[in-house]
Amino acid sequence: MKRLVPSLLAAAAVAILAGCAAPNTTGVTASVAPDENGVYQQYLQADNTRLARQVLVRDIRCDQTANGLMRASATLTSARNKSMQVQAKFAWFDAAGFEIDPDAETWRVLTLEGRDTRPIVGIAPSPAAESFRIRIREADRSKKYIH
Repeated sequence: MKRLVPSLLAAAAVAILAGCAAPNTTGVTASVAPDENGVYQQYLQADNTRLARQVLVRDIRCDQTANGLMRASATLTSARNKSMQVQAKFAWFDAAGFEIDPDAETWRVLTLEGRDTRPIVGIAPSPAAESFRIRIREADRSKKYIH
């Protein structure tokens, strides 16, 4: 029994440390959602402060396509002098706040040259979309992406 307790404590510590070391899937999230009065507000959440300093999200807009789907756009600006790659994807939410078809949108790889500005546009998969988030994360440097 005396040997079992330290082994269990060591296993628990390893499990906790492994969980803490897991990377965030998103570095920066920009979103637009209606407030309690129905007025659309912009929100910005930074889980990776280094990335948030390197990539600025500006000019977040939304409108509707001719067939009633929500269309969103934003401008990503690199604050670095060197090129960098990021991944971005849109997430769409209904009136109750549930994500609509989360597997439909894939991560897009964007190359931002030094001080470069790039637009990103997305169209909701359903007319039920009432808000959206643009998720941005660092691209995996060990992979080569084809543009």
